[in-house]
Amino acid sequence: MRLLLIEDDTDLAENVLDYFELHGCTADYCSSGEAAVELLHENHYDAIVLDINLPGIDGFEVCRIIRHKLRLNVPILMLTARTMLDDKLTGFESGTDDYLAKPFELAELKMRLSAIIRRTKQGMADMFCIEDLCVNIEKGIVTRGGARIDLPPICFSILTKLVELYPGYATKEDLEYAVWKDQPPMTDALKVHFYTLRQLLDKPFEKQLIHSVRGRGYLLSSEEGIVEV
Repeated sequence: MRLLLIEDDTDLAENVLDYFELHGCTADYCSSGEAAVELLHENHYDAIVLDINLPGIDGFEVCRIIRHKLRLNVPILMLTARTMLDDKLTGFESGTDDYLAKPFELAELKMRLSAIIRRTKQGMADMFCIEDLCVNIEKGIVTRGGARIDLPPICFSILTKLVELYPGYATKEDLEYAVWKDQPPMTDALKVHFYTLRQLLDKPFEKQLIHSVRGRGYLLSSEEGIVEV
């Protein structure tokens, strides 16, 4: 599990980070919403632990940015000292997946994170289709225009991540993490594999579905007029 912890209580944050490290998880930490947005532009996370009461933009607004501007479906668990129903409703409307009230047991935090990660992965449909492209994630089968396309394993991993993040963008870091985890190659190998993927899935067909957009990343889209880099 790779975690992003957004919490301005440094003592609590230290306890959470130490606990997850002992359980074999990696975590990045920041104490403000603005810093969190920067990290989310650069890194892939399996889940986010987000405090509501943050300096600057609060947790509700951070959650809205994650869902509506960054268009990420990463699981989010909000930490809060607020127990009023209206606050919880605001959190769910902002896009959080779960709540945990302070004070809490670290074991429960880990359990809840594992549960929402599992639900998110189970929520991915086995069969994804856009236009005439269909991807069966479970069976590893890709077809376009009714014809089967055999993808190299790395290309299939890239495509799976694009499907997982659809209709949002996958950053270069998202794709590198999906393929190589925390040990991406020193060379720009991703660009080579992405080119191969496009040659197999897009070039033989009239309509382009795989796009790269400067400053944003990569995405699957049937829309016309997307500016390529």
